[in-house]
Amino acid sequence: MQLLSSWLSGLSPTHRVLDLGCGTGSLRSHLAGLNVIGSDVDLRPLISNPDRLRVCAESHELPFSSESFDLVICHHSLEHFGNLTGSIREIRRVLKPMGRMFVSVPDGLSFSDRLYRCLFCGGGHVQCFSFDTVVSAIESGAVLHLEGWMELFSSFIYLNKQNFVAAPRGRSPGPLPRRMRWLGQLPRVCFDMARIGLNIGTRLIDLCLRTRLARYGWALAFGPAPSRPEFSPGSWNVCMSCGAGVDRVGKRVAWFFYRCPSCFSLNIVFQGVNRGNVASR
Repeated sequence: MQLLSSWLSGLSPTHRVLDLGCGTGSLRSHLAGLNVIGSDVDLRPLISNPDRLRVCAESHELPFSSESFDLVICHHSLEHFGNLTGSIREIRRVLKPMGRMFVSVPDGLSFSDRLYRCLFCGGGHVQCFSFDTVVSAIESGAVLHLEGWMELFSSFIYLNKQNFVAAPRGRSPGPLPRRMRWLGQLPRVCFDMARIGLNIGTRLIDLCLRTRLARYGWALAFGPAPSRPEFSPGSWNVCMSCGAGVDRVGKRVAWFFYRCPSCFSLNIVFQGVNRGNVASR
């Protein structure tokens, strides 16, 4: 998103950025060189990222002083917050008066998010957002205004063999719902073929029938002053290995393939490409 890029380019190491619900770290290449503090309720991903300052905390009970951050980033994390109202209230508290907020969330009614919830028995997505509900919650709770937004498209990256460890027998539910136990027994090639098939199939259907099967959700930028929101179309080209969206495909490998600039894996080039450079899922 051009708006986020312009915000980050205006930050110096003296500005403070909060990566809320960071996991192993959000938007690493974009935030490199900035003063970023990561916060997550799960200690395990925090330990795996020694390059940033890290705090283990609940999103609705942040251990930071009021008005201490210039930018708060919730990158694919807001849908995991059980206490959404309290979390947004805390974001308002820790943001400076002229602070900004960047959010990326799934469309709760999208095919991609419904498939994710079905396969992973919710997958930790406790909030089901529409565009209006997420914008309304942030504008009213954080007292911010939508400045720009962009559509995000899915690469169905969650269809990965590593995410489908077979559930144990007996009464223990394991990491998958019982109806999905058999998926953990499938070979890796089945997941790879399903991911490729969904990427091609959803985009072809969208192209022919003008549907939104390939859409994942939205990236939204909020600022302190009212303005006319700027819309940036997203890109159909999303890496099937790392989930990075590609705004412009550079040198192609043959005609139908390109290498992801983030992880260098091979991907199919889809037509209908628009601007957009924020990672999707």
